[in-house]
Amino acid sequence: MSQTAEINLDQISNQNKMKMARWYLEVTEKGIVTTDDSIKFSKEFIKVLNEKDYRDSLFPETYSWVQALHYVKHQQLRQAFWSFINLYPENETNKELVIKSILAYDEVFKMDEMLVNVFYTYSFMDPEISIIKDGRPEIVRPDILEEKLGNVKEMVAYVLKYREQKELKANKE
Repeated sequence: MSQTAEINLDQISNQNKMKMARWYLEVTEKGIVTTDDSIKFSKEFIKVLNEKDYRDSLFPETYSWVQALHYVKHQQLRQAFWSFINLYPENETNKELVIKSILAYDEVFKMDEMLVNVFYTYSFMDPEISIIKDGRPEIVRPDILEEKLGNVKEMVAYVLKYREQKELKANKE
């Protein structure tokens, strides 16, 4: 009897591992991947492009910590990181909170890559930057796109500096 229970627990554990692996791959998936002869869009990119209600929820007029925390709570981390990107430039307090949050996630994800992936997944459909015309995003404010990309680069620089300091500290110990 106990052997049967152990087998069932192992099966449940493996199912959970598979769920977590799928979730991790989904969260870290690039929105746009280019190869020599084609461009591939992720499911998330296509969903944002095609579902106006979803797009509206991702791009509110004003980004808030309440929304970001809602995404975190529901493990919608790409959306949370997009909120972080948009909250970052608001003021110094936001910058500090965003960086601390991102550095905490760097234990699980490569946040430098994650921030860039999230930026390229969502930025082209951001209504501050683009309009959706004939089912395609058309950039109308490249200046805002560049500004947000600059913020992402700054955030990535913090992540890389943090890792470098962490590695130096570990090597000293």
